[in-house]
Amino acid sequence: MSTEQWFEPSDGMAFVIRLLNSWDELEPDPELLRDPAAAAQFLRRHAFDDAAAATDTRELERLRTLRGRVREAWDASDEETAVTLLNVLLAGCRVQPRLAQGDGGAWAFRWDGPGLQASTFAPGLCASALLEEIERHGRRRLGTCAGVPCRCAFVDRSRNHSRRYCSDQCADRVNQAAHRRRKLS
Repeated sequence: MSTEQWFEPSDGMAFVIRLLNSWDELEPDPELLRDPAAAAQFLRRHAFDDAAAATDTRELERLRTLRGRVREAWDASDEETAVTLLNVLLAGCRVQPRLAQGDGGAWAFRWDGPGLQASTFAPGLCASALLEEIERHGRRRLGTCAGVPCRCAFVDRSRNHSRRYCSDQCADRVNQAAHRRRKLS
């Protein structure tokens, strides 16, 4: 089951998960934010069209740096360290979220705004989404795929909180490898 079904396109956790998963160890070239066009496509997927239009090589590098900082908090050894790292990231954000009405008339907080580059709002968006998740559920739902070498992130929304893999594809890959090992022994 893909993590994507749990989120709306502009949801902060969806942005965090997809940003973290833009480095994919299972790909021949793990860097999925290969160039400014790929970064712009990533931002458009989250309805950050103004930021996508302003994406250049500098913004690409800033997104990659942000991914590293978010990964550091995600992989932190304990909750306190993760919260400290995320609070530092949030404190450095130069904008505040604003309440905006979407196309369907529903109100939602948005970190982006007209003419803003992703590096202006994305750190706050990522930090606030993760801090909110930690505040509500702790880190127990924040997972990293157990299907080595995959390092993809996911949020475990299963009833019994037993999810181990980022996708059915990784679970199948690990199960098939285990089956082949058993047959050989």
